[in-house]
Amino acid sequence: MSKEASSAARQRPWGWWVGIGKMQYIIDGYNLLHQTDYESRDELIEVIVGFCGACNKNAKMVFDGHANEEVPSTRVHVIFAGDADAEIIRILEEVGTPSFYTLISSDRELKLVARQRKVKTINSEDFDFSIPEKMGGEEKEVCFINDEEIEKQLKEFNNFKS
Repeated sequence: MSKEASSAARQRPWGWWVGIGKMQYIIDGYNLLHQTDYESRDELIEVIVGFCGACNKNAKMVFDGHANEEVPSTRVHVIFAGDADAEIIRILEEVGTPSFYTLISSDRELKLVARQRKVKTINSEDFDFSIPEKMGGEEKEVCFINDEEIEKQLKEFNNFKS
């Protein structure tokens, strides 16, 4: 990911890339990597992309450092930040609907901030991102709707109210 793209991604509101009402994981990338048997960051990212695609979930993975890589997935957004913890705290502070989000990290400070924001937490060593056999490994298509479609659906819904 280019520096410009990374900067633009950080400036967007947290929910810009997500489908409405879907579970969102905020993943402390290296914290999770060190709790697994995977040998590289890229290998972990690939597994998370498969998991999110198969389970119809989205994730934002945050890593320390900088990289010029793009992850070919509409479900996983990878951010390389100079300080991953600071970036995760910033993301947690911008969360609009806490019940939609889960922080994956064993970092005590991050978990404290998440709990203060009423965001669920899972320790990295407890996160089960294996793909259930019945789901397979194919990524499901993400469906985004525009403002016009939202207005139309809201009008239809309001017609059913008594």
